[in-house]
Amino acid sequence: MQTYKEEFITFLCKSGALKFGDFTLKSGRKCPYFLNMGSFNKGSQIGTLGMYYAEALNANCGNFDVVFGPAYKGIPLAVASAAAMFKLFSKDVGFSYNRKEAKDHGEGGSIIGAAITKETKLVIVDDVMTAGTALRESMDLMAKLGNPTINGVLIAVDRMERGQGTKSAAQEVKEQFGVTVYSICTILEILEFLHNREIDGVVYIDDAKKAAIEGYRKEYGV
Repeated sequence: MQTYKEEFITFLCKSGALKFGDFTLKSGRKCPYFLNMGSFNKGSQIGTLGMYYAEALNANCGNFDVVFGPAYKGIPLAVASAAAMFKLFSKDVGFSYNRKEAKDHGEGGSIIGAAITKETKLVIVDDVMTAGTALRESMDLMAKLGNPTINGVLIAVDRMERGQGTKSAAQEVKEQFGVTVYSICTILEILEFLHNREIDGVVYIDDAKKAAIEGYRKEYGV
């Protein structure tokens, strides 16, 4: 596992964004872990998070001109990722995001930031993907903007579980749009790294939690 993945998992735990216990998800599923990216609400945290996104973008998505963040959660991720791309790799890429409602005065339009045209090579960043609804909305928007080249979609953690059918949302997106969904890390990488590992005196995944996660994945995993 790459060092940045291990550091990212540690960052999730120490920041309180990744928790283990008994949680009821929006889907109604009872899950033994929960990821809350809303926990990152300080400048130091979003700056650090952007660096992990930049590491994963650089490792997976090739050359691109623009980082696009779907409103609303994707907006700070796009800004932080673009800034970190310059800081870490000296790649000065643009960032843009969409309005929920198009503006018909001033500069107008539905896109703020770097322009997106059919010649643009872009990546899309977001926090998580469950049903893939937000991404499909972004893909519809890209079609209206001339179908730019999309080098990939990057989310923080791939839960690696099925949606309503037998496939994950990431697999469905790949089949429907031909776009690969990447992640900074997966739940299996989290399990591998944290099992019986002590971080600042805390073992986040002991044998019991490992068994609970594996049981959940047996029922819902892909």
